[in-house]
Amino acid sequence: MKRLLIVGAGDLGRETFQWARDIEKHAGNKWDVIGFLDDDLHALDKYNKSDRILGTVNDYDPQPSDELVVAIGDPATKTDLYQKLLAKGAVFTTLIHPTVLLPDEYSIGKDVIIGPGSIVSIEVTISDCVIVNTLTVVGHDVIIESGCVISDYCDLMGHCYLEENVFLGSGVQILPSVRVGKNAKVGAGSVAIRRVKADTTVFGNPAKTIYSPQK
Repeated sequence: MKRLLIVGAGDLGRETFQWARDIEKHAGNKWDVIGFLDDDLHALDKYNKSDRILGTVNDYDPQPSDELVVAIGDPATKTDLYQKLLAKGAVFTTLIHPTVLLPDEYSIGKDVIIGPGSIVSIEVTISDCVIVNTLTVVGHDVIIESGCVISDYCDLMGHCYLEENVFLGSGVQILPSVRVGKNAKVGAGSVAIRRVKADTTVFGNPAKTIYSPQK
């Protein structure tokens, strides 16, 4: 029995569930079962979908026909779960919504989720364990390292570079060739016009540092 297991039964997980259903509508049934792994077995009680939670992350025992994606909006948590499950021998897949526009040449890793209406331009590199949410544009020659979470309506312009575990809030614009450092967060609606340092949080137009770790 082939199963798609979505790690995380929160809001993003429920969206991912729908996107997986959309993939099946477009391409035919790929999985016998689509369900969730979540350590909170009651996470879907209020949606009357508790039966969709097929087990916990801690107790998960990889099966040969299972495919996983991690649908967690916090980059550090997402990466931690990904590494934990990878060490167990879990096999990860990539979910690309059928409405996504893809070029002829691109590179996309495993455990990547790309939501409806997004556009991926030419010569893009997206590493493992990345989320690109709805209606986001990934411009030409963009590089996205592992663990990044990109919210909806973002615009990553040509040659920009996201280092590991970057979080972009909804509606963020990253100008051409701008680099965003590891673990940085760019707040919703912000416009990054220059390099964003690692581990900082920036906000505004133009984006300015509102948090920087103590040295």
